[in-house]
Amino acid sequence: MKALRMWIHRSRLAAALGLGLVLAACATAPAPPAQTSAEIPQALEATGEGSRFGVMAATLGGKVVRASRADERFIPASNTKLFTAAAAFRLLPDLRKSQPELGTTLHLVPEPDGKPPSLRLAGAGDPTVRDGADCVSNCLHELADAIVRRGITRVTDVYGDETLFPHEPFGLGWSWNNLPFYFGAPVSALTVNGNAAELRVSPGAAEGAPVSAVWAPGDDVLRLNIEAITSATGSENLLSVLRWPGSDEVQITGSLPAGTPPRSYFLSVPDPAKTATERLVRLLRARGVTVEGGAKVRLRNDLMVDAELARLTPPPLLETVINTAKDSDNLSAEVLLRHMARAVGGESADDGLDAVHAMLDEAGIDRNGIELFDGSGLSPYNRVTPEATVQFLTWTTTQNWGEAFRATLPVGGKAGSLSRRFRGTPLEGRIFAKTGTVQGVNALSGFLTAASGQTLVFSVISNDRAADAAPATPAMDAMLLALAAQN
Repeated sequence: MKALRMWIHRSRLAAALGLGLVLAACATAPAPPAQTSAEIPQALEATGEGSRFGVMAATLGGKVVRASRADERFIPASNTKLFTAAAAFRLLPDLRKSQPELGTTLHLVPEPDGKPPSLRLAGAGDPTVRDGADCVSNCLHELADAIVRRGITRVTDVYGDETLFPHEPFGLGWSWNNLPFYFGAPVSALTVNGNAAELRVSPGAAEGAPVSAVWAPGDDVLRLNIEAITSATGSENLLSVLRWPGSDEVQITGSLPAGTPPRSYFLSVPDPAKTATERLVRLLRARGVTVEGGAKVRLRNDLMVDAELARLTPPPLLETVINTAKDSDNLSAEVLLRHMARAVGGESADDGLDAVHAMLDEAGIDRNGIELFDGSGLSPYNRVTPEATVQFLTWTTTQNWGEAFRATLPVGGKAGSLSRRFRGTPLEGRIFAKTGTVQGVNALSGFLTAASGQTLVFSVISNDRAADAAPATPAMDAMLLALAAQN
């Protein structure tokens, strides 16, 4: 029944957007490739027994120059963000413009019986809000300063309001062991500091002493339980830093060798709206404003009519797209998915995925070729084929937003998640591609400029790598360098 409902909804959405497979003829798609595993360098196969590789590379005109297992389905990891970012250009045409309606706001809420008013901190889906002494724009302290300027010295409670988005903090299939860290932070319309906190861990003063764990200034929003000790210099690092899903306690266990350099861990917070509100309460109290109650989360719709007191100015939504594609930020990708849902009259992550799949229909992509369950790539349910990925990327070059989309991708040896790869090689500054990494998966898909000057569209995906096997990225890069040199 769920599958039937999704099919009907997607069909209606495609019709509403005026999308159809007939439009796919506008793009020059590569022909189905012959599967020739001999074209995969031995270096790829040597990265681990049981690993599976899919490769597709073609010219913009559709000529296939390399292919192997290109029609097989693979977990794409963060290659998923290619489709999320492209859909943002397709569905959110005002990406480059300032959109004040996306700014985080602070409202005055009257209270009965002569009590001081309360405040409502309302999120509008801006993942770039920050809180820190070094913050200079779009900062939470700007809202606290606005309260002081208005002469408000006492409030009853401060409510965090994340109700613009449905309560869907995690994507389908997200692994529990990813959730405690910044890359698995819960999704919320009210976000501060990426819904994460920085913990700095270092050895104690002597062997046998507890390790030192200190929050970055202002980030002490979670409880600490330190059981780890300092071990002998040169011993094995057995430190474990973990927050169980749903808990606000960080457990630090095991041992850390003496002399180990300090290391920062970025841990997600379990309740973004509550944490953002607690941060604001601290800022208010630091400015002399009395908060009689405390930080609460708005779970009801019966707050009295309120008035807007202040609004932050968010950057253009294009910055969120760049954070998604170039820097592979999962939270940004998931927030974009929800903005796209609202753009087509929906609200949930499922509605956003419907919109992405409708775009893929427009591009002529078979549903078996690209099937998505989240916007970031954390879901192990996502599946793509290298062939469909190349077909889609080729289609983007025919769109009026195609060049702007390509500009958001990481650049080999220069920017984003490819800044340390391809340095000092012929592909430095000449490969524009999205990376992807989760357990057992490496992926890279995008565009490269070959030795001849022509553009090649490619997708290389490795799945099923053994846990103790080396990453496939060096072999993948070597293959792409050879491919560029030969063409």
